[in-house]
Amino acid sequence: MTTNRLEPAPSRVSTKPAYRWLPISLILGAAAFLFTYRLGQESLWTDELFSVQDAAGSPFAVYKENQLRPLYYLLLKGWMAFGSGDAWLRSLSVVFAVISVFLIYRLGRRLAGESEGLIAALLLATSPLFINHAQEVRMYVVSLCLGLAGTVCLTDALLTERSQQPSQRAIAGWSLFRLLAIYTFPLNLTLLLPDVIAIWLRFRKERQILTSFGKWLLLLFVLWSPSVLSVVQEAAANTTYAEKRLAYSKPPGLGNLVYPLKFWMVWPFVVQGSKVLHVLYQLFTLVVAGLVGAGLIRKHKSPTLLLTAGWFVIPLIPIVAFSLFSAQIWDSRYVLFVSPYLFILMAAGFTRLWRQWRSGAIVAIAIYSVAISGALADYYTVQNRADYRFNLETVEQYEQPGDAIIWGYRWENALDYYYDGAADTYWRNVQDVDTADGIEQWVSQFPKGYKRWWVVINDPKSLSTEVENRLKAAYNIEQTFSYEQRSSVMLLAPLDKSSKESPAKPN
Repeated sequence: MTTNRLEPAPSRVSTKPAYRWLPISLILGAAAFLFTYRLGQESLWTDELFSVQDAAGSPFAVYKENQLRPLYYLLLKGWMAFGSGDAWLRSLSVVFAVISVFLIYRLGRRLAGESEGLIAALLLATSPLFINHAQEVRMYVVSLCLGLAGTVCLTDALLTERSQQPSQRAIAGWSLFRLLAIYTFPLNLTLLLPDVIAIWLRFRKERQILTSFGKWLLLLFVLWSPSVLSVVQEAAANTTYAEKRLAYSKPPGLGNLVYPLKFWMVWPFVVQGSKVLHVLYQLFTLVVAGLVGAGLIRKHKSPTLLLTAGWFVIPLIPIVAFSLFSAQIWDSRYVLFVSPYLFILMAAGFTRLWRQWRSGAIVAIAIYSVAISGALADYYTVQNRADYRFNLETVEQYEQPGDAIIWGYRWENALDYYYDGAADTYWRNVQDVDTADGIEQWVSQFPKGYKRWWVVINDPKSLSTEVENRLKAAYNIEQTFSYEQRSSVMLLAPLDKSSKESPAKPN
């Protein structure tokens, strides 16, 4: 009987330093450009503003308020000490995104080969969804980066020569980075499932090594224990978080179980509103699935890519189960941390296709390039975040003494963050208003005694005409500013009663 062993994949390019580092250096340079291009062009969106809010206060207060996932907010707290602009705040994620590109190269090279590592790095660097998260003040890219670092350390331990023992440095690095990843985003805990399986299969006959892994794993859980209660509380099916998630999206089923497959690479909104694009990206999904299958078939006699498939698939199983029975977390951003392993499988599939069926590989490249180019063009040219900053810049440019601001968005934090003017501000959410009577009541709540009112609203569902008509009945609408994300800023003045028609006298 032949036993397959975990061995590092051989490099298939020149090992001369100048040539070895040039390709990945070019990819890292392209990644840095893509991650920073138009970085501060759009406003922070609601979740980003919540991140800034959660990072305020003392480090102890930040930890206390974010025990579920404190690490990112503590990092952001330190980052905010050096700047407060939108681009600067987002650049923290950019740093970790560039590191992630290098880490996936190293991991892919270790598991599959030099070419596969470079292709995987290129796939990650050009993924519009990954670029989106690399350009936001959220924890998802930091989570992915730390998870990759832990996997790199574990891979170094697993691929140790049979005649040698894995270094304590590699084992400790695995434990440390897994802990940091879990403290950044708790779903990284699911990576421990394939980790434990791989460790057991590789070292099941070497009790001393298993004991060493066990000690570091125990230390991980001990250090994570202060956050366990917070995780358990949030995991309950009856929490406010679970109810909100269910309102935003449906639990995974046959219709949406595979949808993240293409959205890990493209920008989701690019497929909306066009049947042609919808068909193109369905074909794109088939290409992705085909490359993954080709990669696994190519390496069926080697455990390294089966190990990679384990890191991709196994963490998704408890996430799907959790989404069915508790909070709905089947979302591309929540499972972004396993996407690097998909890219490595795709890279392996492509190299096999290139060697055995060159014309098929060229077709796959063409489809993939068109899909990614279209998604990147959509991401960089179409505004995807709210108009908060643009709304308030307009108000600040034209406001006068005696003005008031009526903020009609669902959340108040953008008003607090972006507005530096002198007008009095009032939060009157209109986005959840869905009846004409509700609009009547909303307008009646406007404060009295001001010379002018700046009303800032985002498309209130299907009632935009009713909103405008009701405002016209109560005020003079002197000017209206419209924005790309369907928001409006309306300047109101007291109604000139003399211009109103006198009511008809009864007969």
